[in-house]
Formats: sequence, structure tokens, C-alpha cells
Amino acid sequence: MGIKKLPLHIVHESLGAAFRESGEWLVPESYGDRPGEYEAARNRVSIADLSDRGKLRLGGKEHLKFLQGMLTNDVIKLEEGKGMYAAILTVKGRMVSDMRVYREKDSVLLDLEPGLNTKVGELLKKFRLSYKASIDDLTEGTGLLSIHGPRAPDLLGEVLGEKNLPANEFDHARASVAGREVTVIKTRRTGEEGYDIYALTDGLADVWGLLIEKGKDFGIKPAGRDALEILRIEAGIPVYGIDMDEETLPIEAGIWDALNFEKGCYVGQEVIARIKWRGHVNWHLLGFVSDGGKVPETGSEVLLGEKKIGRVTSSAFSPVLGEPIALGYIRREFKEPGTRVEIKFQDGSIEHAEVAALPFLGGQAVQKTE
Repeated sequence: MGIKKLPLHIVHESLGAAFRESGEWLVPESYGDRPGEYEAARNRVSIADLSDRGKLRLGGKEHLKFLQGMLTNDVIKLEEGKGMYAAILTVKGRMVSDMRVYREKDSVLLDLEPGLNTKVGELLKKFRLSYKASIDDLTEGTGLLSIHGPRAPDLLGEVLGEKNLPANEFDHARASVAGREVTVIKTRRTGEEGYDIYALTDGLADVWGLLIEKGKDFGIKPAGRDALEILRIEAGIPVYGIDMDEETLPIEAGIWDALNFEKGCYVGQEVIARIKWRGHVNWHLLGFVSDGGKVPETGSEVLLGEKKIGRVTSSAFSPVLGEPIALGYIRREFKEPGTRVEIKFQDGSIEHAEVAALPFLGGQAVQKTE
């Protein structure tokens, strides 16, 4: 199968985008000004094309009952127009995927990392059995534009009317943008205020064009994936396939808001409950701030003397902090913020670093107990 292009590929080309392969897709890496793209998202407003994200819609008479037995969070209690963060696990409590779950009138929309729509869709069909539930893959027919930055509410308020803006994270509503019917969702992908806009791909260029035009007054700038990656690392947001995989327990990754401990059974629930009430995990996702100027490489070992106590999963140079930062896992005995460690690079060189609470920027660190 050949590499897929985003619905707005020609638009991104016209804006001078440099592209890179990301899974099955060709996506904008940068528009030639990564510092400016980052700065716009941090201080004004940015727009990014995330149409490669996976999108599944579940409907049918028993779709909620079916999902309730599959996901880690309590989807039954969701009201129309609301949403939540959740995960789907193996029977051993390891992560198959995380996702955003949005309750629509007669269906539920799942937002997934790129490529996971196929994996999760096949798994759901396997477990559906006699449940009356339909599972449709909307990934290639539905585009996704993401607006982020402190001026994002001002821009969307002008486009939609302030009273029509979703108020809380995961809240969503139908709206009209550039004469196209869209779904607008309040999200947090970068640590700044943000909104996702879903539209059918045949109308996506009209929506993009209007947002760019109206956004000029707010200093809007398209953001490539390089800038978005720095922002999400600063915000301490783990990504499945990078910071989490099928060996990860959700408690290790610290995604407590994806877990509900009062709901009934779901796949992997016994393992998670046992850890919560009677045990602990050995690894914790935390931050690292490096003393040196080199950005740690993915997979770099975290050491204490000669002892390996962790690993780096993603990293960037933080323009705001002026230092290299990283996300990664560390043994629970050494997870206290401020703990001094060493990071070993692939060339054998060593940089001193410090364990840091997450997020680095964009919110309050929440201490969770096990």
C-alpha cells in the first residue's frame, strides 16, 4: 500500500510545507519556520491538520453497553455533547490504545492515534459477538483541523459566536463553518486552549480557508508536527506508539483520568484494580531536564551510577525553559522530582539530568497515589 496524503496536501504544499512520513501518511513536518510555528501556538493561535488521526463511530442499539465492557472509563454515564479520555486493554491490563470518546446523539465517536483505527476496529469487531453495535471507520472520509493557543477561543468565538463555544474539555457541538457542517470539540493537545474541528474531507479546504482568513487578526500560523511535538512534550502528554505501547500498564503512564475504579467489569479490569488497591507499579512516566545542551535521544538509558533505572521515550529542546527535556520511564524507587540521574547517549557520552514532575508547562502537576 502506498503512502497516503492528507486531504489538504496541496494546500500544505502551497504554504511551503516540508513533509515526512508518519505511519501510513505524509504529513507536514514544518512550514519553514519551526520557531515561529511554536511561538504562535504558545502565545497566539495555530492551526494544524491532524486528518491522519484514527476515527471510529459506533452506533446501534447496544453500542454503549458494548463499549462499557471494553473501555477503562465509564461511558454509560456520558451525556450527549460530552466526552472523556479512556483506554482499551488486553486481558493482562496492558494498553492496546488510548482514545478520546465523544457521545453523540445516537452514536459514539472514538478519536485515536494515526493507524490505530484499523487495530482497534478489528479488535472491537472481534469482541462484538451478539451485541447490536455497528463499527464504522471514518478516518479517510473525515478531516480534522486542530486550533490551539491562548487566542484560540477568540478566533473560534468570532467564527461560531462565543455562546456556541464548547465550555469544558471533551465538550462538543455541531456547528456551521464556511457553510460546512462540522463538529467542534474542546481539546488539550498542547497544554494551551484548543479545539478540534471535524469536517467531511470534501469541505475541509473551505473550513481551513475561513479559519486562516479570520485568524489573521489573531496572528494565526499553520503548525507542523515538529512544533506540535515540542508543545506536547512540554505539556507532559504521552502518545501511544511513542511513550506507551502494548507492554505499558496505564498506571505506569500516569493516565489516571482514563481510568474509572467504580464501574463494572471491562477487559483487563482485574489487573488494574489489583494494582490500585493492593500493589504498585515498578515504572513511572516522568520528566527529565538535562543539564547539558544535547537533547536526549529516544531510547537513551537513564542511569544512577552504573545501574540502569529508566529510559527516554521522547524528547525536545524547550524554547520556554531553554533546556533539553524528555519524557521517559523511571523505577519507582527513584521517581521523586529532583532526583539526580545520568542520561547515556548512543555514542556513549553522559549528561547529568534531574527527574521532573509533569507537566513541564501548561498546567498543574497532579500527584497520584497508588
